[in-house]
Amino acid sequence: MIVTDHLILRSLEEADLEARVKWFNDPEINQFLVSDFPIGLAKTKRWFQSTLLDATKLNLSIVDRTSGQLIGMTGLLNINQKNAHAQFYITIGESDFHGQGFPQEIIPAVLNHGFTYLRLNKIYLWTLLNNARARKVYERNGFKEEATLLDFLHCRGDFQDIIQHCVLRKDFMRNGAS
Repeated sequence: MIVTDHLILRSLEEADLEARVKWFNDPEINQFLVSDFPIGLAKTKRWFQSTLLDATKLNLSIVDRTSGQLIGMTGLLNINQKNAHAQFYITIGESDFHGQGFPQEIIPAVLNHGFTYLRLNKIYLWTLLNNARARKVYERNGFKEEATLLDFLHCRGDFQDIIQHCVLRKDFMRNGAS
């Protein structure tokens, strides 16, 4: 569990999956996600079971400390201990919690966990071209644009270009460790 000023980041639980399905099927949210849609609850439960003992994933639920409400998900995927890197993700699913600056708490907390406890050297993330707002948030939190990966993922019925950002451990520890 990771605790910030306003949030608790805890392990994803089976009870969280209905909200995950709702958010991932919401057009306002999924327009920015690098996945295919729609997703169903049964498939999501199978995915969840497959991740329980998977050391290459850290799936966290974002909970508002005041209300106890589940508001989103974050974590690290493709954790590669040999090469010391992982892929960051974040989704604030509850629209009432958009625009409140929560990524400014979540991103440093997850990066700190990755660099300090998992001993990663690099954490990267992907965004679709249409997600300029998120890229600005990531850049404010130390991520730097690293590459544009052309026709990298097939989703939404077509190949999508992906912009990859990253932050290195040495830069985070120098500039952003909390």
